[in-house]
Amino acid sequence: MSAPRRHGLVWRFLVLGVAQLVLLVLTAVIGARLTAPPGLKTLRLEAEAAATRVQPLLGDPAKLQPELDALRDGSGIDVSIYDADERLVATNARPPVGAPFMHGDGGPRGPPPGPPPGPPLNGGWFDMIFRGNRGPPLDTAVPLEARGAHYQLLARSTRRVNPWPVAFTALAALLVVALAALLATRWLVNPLRQLTRAARELGAGDLRARTRLHRNDELGEVGRAFDEMAERVQRLLLAEKELMANVSHELRTPLSRIRVALDLAAEADAAAARAMLPEINLDLDELEQLLDDVLTASRFELSGREQPAGFLLRKEKIAASEIARRAKERFVARHPERPLELDVRADAQLEADPVLLRRTVENLLENAHKYSPDTQTPVLLVVSAGGFEVRDRGMGISADDLPRVFTPFFRVEKSRSRGGGGVGLGLTLARRIVEAHGGRVDIESALGVGTTVRVSLPG
Repeated sequence: MSAPRRHGLVWRFLVLGVAQLVLLVLTAVIGARLTAPPGLKTLRLEAEAAATRVQPLLGDPAKLQPELDALRDGSGIDVSIYDADERLVATNARPPVGAPFMHGDGGPRGPPPGPPPGPPLNGGWFDMIFRGNRGPPLDTAVPLEARGAHYQLLARSTRRVNPWPVAFTALAALLVVALAALLATRWLVNPLRQLTRAARELGAGDLRARTRLHRNDELGEVGRAFDEMAERVQRLLLAEKELMANVSHELRTPLSRIRVALDLAAEADAAAARAMLPEINLDLDELEQLLDDVLTASRFELSGREQPAGFLLRKEKIAASEIARRAKERFVARHPERPLELDVRADAQLEADPVLLRRTVENLLENAHKYSPDTQTPVLLVVSAGGFEVRDRGMGISADDLPRVFTPFFRVEKSRSRGGGGVGLGLTLARRIVEAHGGRVDIESALGVGTTVRVSLPG
């Protein structure tokens, strides 16, 4: 199996997961920014503004307290003012800001009020996320001076977190997850539906059913594999129908001739009947050859081309010249009028099934004889180190027909006459037998010039 493609499902889900993570982080950052309490810097600015407003009112409690109350209602901060002796002067908060440092009567206790010791924190979204700064509210102190007296203003923010940004953050996160799920569903469910539809249509007998998935990922590979399988199934079923039609045709012709011969023999005398016997014998030989060819071709087809079903290749060491000699003897016995030249250029020792390999050579010689109308034109059988070669100077094969000569039941001569061709399985069987031996068959031909068929076998 090939390695996953660059843009396969693994990469798609990886990119989707990273994008989802980035969007969730961004959503969390935005939500944290919107919901973060005011930072120390913001509170400091607000406290300084409050100090500016209350400084002129120090010493006038009747005006100072309403101003502090207005600061709480308008700015959202608690303010407590202490004098130089750290006594509470005025406040708008209960308890006052900095109350843990005071006696119950407002007297000093412990360190003076002011910002907590240590480095100041900004109190913004960065601290909230990465430093966990969501502890006690931030306090800040601003010194004041009025009429020669010194004061300290302590301020604390009273703003509450707005719930709407929190809801917005949760909703945005939910939308991100839903969008990722929708994309994943689209990548997976739609092609699976196409595969299911095509499988059902093919199972129902529609041989044209295809997934037509044009994707550059694993699902696309599954779709292409399904379409290739459907294409092979269609070809096999069509080939089976063609096989039945051709076999029926080929059986009908010799059977009809036998019936006519028997009818003529029944109506004639004994001499006429005896004269018909060679014709009947020839037809029976043709039927036997047809059935044998169809059976052998079917065995090779069912098992693939490496090992015929129903029997094993009975290999043995044999000289190529011996196979050629036996094929020549049988050919000359059948066609004594046809000159056959045997040229042994190299006598290689083959590890082969002599019966099947001899039959291959015989089929090639039969084709050369049938497609060479002039019986005086010789056929040449060459034995070389690489295998066999059969040459004729017959009618030849057109360029359009040449790619189809190995197709079962295909015949260049369409008449199907007894003298003008066989049943169209000779070259098919030759190629399958040779390929079962690990070799190959090549053919060259030109109209009016002749045909050369080469059988190449492993040494």
